[in-house]
Amino acid sequence: MEKRSIYLCDDHQLFLESFEIFISLQQGYFCVGHSDDAQKASDDIASLKPDIILVDYHMKETNGLQLLEKLRSLHPDAHYFMLTMRRDAALRNRSSELGARGYLLKTIGAEEMIKIFDQVCSGEIQFYDSLSKFTIDTSGNNKKKLTDRELEIARLVCQEYSSEKIALELNLSLHTINTHRKNILRKIDAKNAIDLMNYLKSLGG
Repeated sequence: MEKRSIYLCDDHQLFLESFEIFISLQQGYFCVGHSDDAQKASDDIASLKPDIILVDYHMKETNGLQLLEKLRSLHPDAHYFMLTMRRDAALRNRSSELGARGYLLKTIGAEEMIKIFDQVCSGEIQFYDSLSKFTIDTSGNNKKKLTDRELEIARLVCQEYSSEKIALELNLSLHTINTHRKNILRKIDAKNAIDLMNYLKSLGG
């Protein structure tokens, strides 16, 4: 069985080491290199020509979009994946425009990631979009996913209002606010306030 080579651009050492260990256990893939530095990554990829390249959005002295564009000019035949914690529709769309074959959230499971590599490399799917699970896009269609009250509370949460302060502001009980907050996170499959802020940004607000 022919193995596919993977190169990882990321500036988190623990993630790099964990990823390399996991890939070393896979039958169909092997890690050919990694870097937390954009220039080194460019030099490595120009010479190594890996099959799959993962690009973290947050890199030293640059961002993933700039690095993605540069790397594709050096090695256009690779399968590129943007790797990030950001549920950001604009970032997803721009990644696709620059030639990425997938937009992966770092919360993705390792086994699921391998399955995605299999599907993309085999041509089964053209672009894997982690955000499709959250139905986030730039059309504004998501505004109906949360009620007006939930959107109001979500915006206050993102302004760092406590539940007690929100209850006072909206003249609602603390129990009602806490219930709304749980429902908001559940509806958009968010885990924390950062996820919530990215969701609101995708709605333009």
